[in-house]
Amino acid sequence: MRILGIDPALRKTGYGIIESNGTLTRLVDCGVIQNKYTDQARKLRSIYEGLLEIIHKFSPQHVAMESIIFVQNRKTAIDMGAARGVALLLFSLKDLPVFEYNPKKIKIAATGIGSARKEQVSFMIKALLAMDSIPPNDAADALAVALTHVHHFWHIRKVYDFIS
Repeated sequence: MRILGIDPALRKTGYGIIESNGTLTRLVDCGVIQNKYTDQARKLRSIYEGLLEIIHKFSPQHVAMESIIFVQNRKTAIDMGAARGVALLLFSLKDLPVFEYNPKKIKIAATGIGSARKEQVSFMIKALLAMDSIPPNDAADALAVALTHVHHFWHIRKVYDFIS
């Protein structure tokens, strides 16, 4: 199964693609969609086009993303919501199932600690996926979301197979 994990944001949208058969998990690609535009409409279009290119290039079967978190700054919340909305629209148009996980669950899956810092997540993602270097924080976050989905999906499948 090929999973696209994303960490959507207006300035930098992290993405990570992994493959897993339930026993082995390997890195396919990761990176950050950098946004050089200043107006929101062009930023959203850039996210859409970047994610569309990734979908066409890597053909993921599932998408995993972080669920909505509490944000104290209204502008940040609106910007995050807009980036998430564009991503969700694209995934819906491509008939890709989207799975959402809360930030604490993602950090636990990546590090074993629900309050881990971004640097800890990046370091552990490097180790878990046998990467040559520590990925950028946004890409590491996206990979952590994808790994969370791998753990959740295969665990649920094993339980289902057991009770069937």
